[in-house]
Amino acid sequence: MRAVLSDCSRYRYRLERDLAGGGDRTVAFIMVNPSTADAEIDDPTIRKVKGFALRMGAGRVIVGNLFAYRATDIKALRDAPDPVGIENDGHLRRILADAEVCVVAWGALSKLPPALRRRWAQFHDMATAAGASLKCLGVAKDGHPLHPCMIGYERPVLEWRRPCLTVS
Repeated sequence: MRAVLSDCSRYRYRLERDLAGGGDRTVAFIMVNPSTADAEIDDPTIRKVKGFALRMGAGRVIVGNLFAYRATDIKALRDAPDPVGIENDGHLRRILADAEVCVVAWGALSKLPPALRRRWAQFHDMATAAGASLKCLGVAKDGHPLHPCMIGYERPVLEWRRPCLTVS
């Protein structure tokens, strides 16, 4: 179990878990923002991600987020001085390089403060530049990837394509 946090612990840039009984590959999940999980404790989202990763044959899962600011309520991102986090893009690039499979899972954009709703496009550009093929567990009405907490493990892993729909 490993986590990369900022010195102030308000930002989590990377979280890793080894999965007992899993396979040899590494699966990354890119979600919206971290909550309470750290190097020692899993939160409900991380427990669910581990379950999906095991079903995908992973022996290791790496979690990154569009926004590295840690908050249990996504609305807190609106008031964060830097919701992305100064080191986040570098960590996201390393996560893309370290994983054989990258599952995007940030959920519908409508839940984000309007000023932050285009961040996904920056990540998409990063992934494209890295040659990463993005997967998802299904899509919301706006074409963005479903978050893992509210869906069942029977969901198939699908290719995710940049949506034509935009949310302003």
